[in-house]
Amino acid sequence: MINYSDKGFSILHRLSLCLISSLWFYYILYLWGKLDLSLIRLPFNYLLSALIGLLFSAFGSLQNYGDFYSRSGYKRIKDSFSKSNFQVAVMAFCVFASYFVTKDAHTSRMFLVFYIVSCWPVLILSNFALPGLFKRINGYYGLKRNAVLVGSSSSIKELSNWLSSQKNKGFSFIGAFQTDSEKYALDGLRNLGSYQDLDAYLSENSTYQIVVLPDDSDSGWIMSIADIATKHGCRFLIYNNLSGFFDDRLAFLEESGRQFLTLLNEPLQSPFNRMLKRSLDLAICIPSLLTIIPLAMVLVKVFQCIQSPGPLFFRQERVGMGGKRFVIWKFRSMNFDKYGVNDESLQAHQGDSRIFSFGKIMRRFSVDELPQFINVIRGDMSLVGPRPYLASHDYLFQKNYKSYRIRQFVKPGVTGPAQCRGLRGEFTDPKLVSQRIELDFAYVGSWSIWTDVEIVARTVGQVLFPPKTAY
Repeated sequence: MINYSDKGFSILHRLSLCLISSLWFYYILYLWGKLDLSLIRLPFNYLLSALIGLLFSAFGSLQNYGDFYSRSGYKRIKDSFSKSNFQVAVMAFCVFASYFVTKDAHTSRMFLVFYIVSCWPVLILSNFALPGLFKRINGYYGLKRNAVLVGSSSSIKELSNWLSSQKNKGFSFIGAFQTDSEKYALDGLRNLGSYQDLDAYLSENSTYQIVVLPDDSDSGWIMSIADIATKHGCRFLIYNNLSGFFDDRLAFLEESGRQFLTLLNEPLQSPFNRMLKRSLDLAICIPSLLTIIPLAMVLVKVFQCIQSPGPLFFRQERVGMGGKRFVIWKFRSMNFDKYGVNDESLQAHQGDSRIFSFGKIMRRFSVDELPQFINVIRGDMSLVGPRPYLASHDYLFQKNYKSYRIRQFVKPGVTGPAQCRGLRGEFTDPKLVSQRIELDFAYVGSWSIWTDVEIVARTVGQVLFPPKTAY
């Protein structure tokens, strides 16, 4: 379900980052001129490239903007560093891509480097400070909007923690109108009487919001409350009392004109989103199949012939979308098992004697994964998605991890949200396995094209600078 407040803050944040980066660019340009150093010939060209990179990276890193407020100070600092690192990396790529494409020999490369490097602390400070600044400017502090509750005494008590959190967001809950006769006591909340007294109360008291708490009893009174809220121009919210039965947040879904609640948002249920994702897959995989992979095939085959004769490719059955099995393609990185005596379910481990010398290099830099672009073209996989596992591993994970099969709502990927963060290789630590699966869940429920772009960009970094678990 869309949170328009978070979405609005996210847009403001991106625009503010662009403004701050632009002002910083011209400030550095001014100082550079004062020092009588060589300047750049096309300043606007490079500023535009930097802003494109900044917007490009910020779309992927500001999806859950509202979560920033609920984190501890340490996590907010860590989150600010993470966002800024990615943003600066993409900005640098765009700026220097523009430099080499235009073949601009008159521009000071030192200026470009200094601007990009100096942007890093500026962006860290901005990413950390802007959310708090927006809270103050947009009325989270100082402005108090009166609100009342309408519900049974038991339902009001269950919402006490949420009521406390709303005080920091500019809402002041004056009291509650009961739909039952039971007495209740709640700190800081007045008993305003029966819900039948609401109309008279609103006539004499300015009220911004009414929150209705349905229960198991007859809820015929809800429509009358809605009519009263409309009459007095009050914002009308109905609390979803089913959410308490589930660990995860329920999502809103509309099917054929009917409204439902589901356990998970599924952005890739949209045909448009699926088409967008498929377009990105083909835009990257088709050129790669025509250029990079033929050269890689020749190189890999030469080393295979020298070190470990046998077939070029390794094929293995994996579990994909909806539990459907398919054959995955890889460059063979292990010695050819001519008689099939080795157990394929045995994971590669550090110092594995089955891997030949060049195979170790291939696996470390993920060269062996390139043929999976064939699976992407065939439609078995996507460029980005949860990694597919062997059926035997899939069975074990299904037994040990709650809701494991949710990750199979989407196509498996050549890379994924866990792999781009260094969580790859052998399953040695149950906690790390749990982290992988949780990242996969989050990907399924919050997919956007910018998420895929961010994962691809992070994966490039992982390929160039592989983690220790890459073997």
